[in-house]
Amino acid sequence: MSVPTIAPYFPFRRIKIIDQVILEDACEAQIRIQPDKRFRPICHCCGQRASGLHSWTERRVRDLNLAATPVWIKCHYRKVFCAHCQRVSVEDLELFHPYLRVTTRLAVYIYQLCRLMTVTEVAHHLGLDWKTVKAIDKYYLEREYGQPDLTGLRILAVDEISVRKGHRYLTVVLDYITGRVVFVGQDRKADTLERFFNQLSDAQLAGIEAVVMDMWDPFIKAVKKKCLKLKSYSIYFMWSPILAASSTRSETVNITKPARRIKPFTKAPGTCC
Repeated sequence: MSVPTIAPYFPFRRIKIIDQVILEDACEAQIRIQPDKRFRPICHCCGQRASGLHSWTERRVRDLNLAATPVWIKCHYRKVFCAHCQRVSVEDLELFHPYLRVTTRLAVYIYQLCRLMTVTEVAHHLGLDWKTVKAIDKYYLEREYGQPDLTGLRILAVDEISVRKGHRYLTVVLDYITGRVVFVGQDRKADTLERFFNQLSDAQLAGIEAVVMDMWDPFIKAVKKKCLKLKSYSIYFMWSPILAASSTRSETVNITKPARRIKPFTKAPGTCC
């Protein structure tokens, strides 16, 4: 006859469950684990086998709930010497990230909830501090979107957004064709946009055909200096079914033949329509 166990809920090879405690009224579950010594410790940074043991330490991390009961894991783990990284690092137990106070699977669950709910709502739902939830969301956003794809850029769209009162802005650069964000920078200065162009190679700069933006002189200055400085260009108002989904007019820095400026229509006095 098999003995009931919670081990199947923790399918991690490198850990061993040594104790479990359920508090009164099932308000909290506490589980103690330690590394499985059948496995040689590996570095969390590079994944290579550790060259030596530095010290033992302990951490309390939050895991996914069992039914409606919050689960806390008290983990006794090792810090190791890594010859490859030339540093002391935390061993990888495939359970948690060394800079997060929750297990990896709970962190992924929090990140998925943040796509549908606010940070405060997720924190209240799981009984966590909102700073913890925010840090997890930022970590996974940085990992997924921190290195945008800069290949195949032909037409750029540049604009700024206000993030708070007091004229605090972020500069946003999009690939106009696909709509994906390729750069977000502090402020709306010429230096901000120049930092984006500095990330591009000469071939990528040469492939840019047009930059669509509003009439903001620092942006125009940055485009002239970094993007189109070796090409003939003209600044003008342009409408094109390719560049605009509606008949709105936007200022464009374009390397093609400049379009004729359209003068505003004015009605002369004493004339009829």
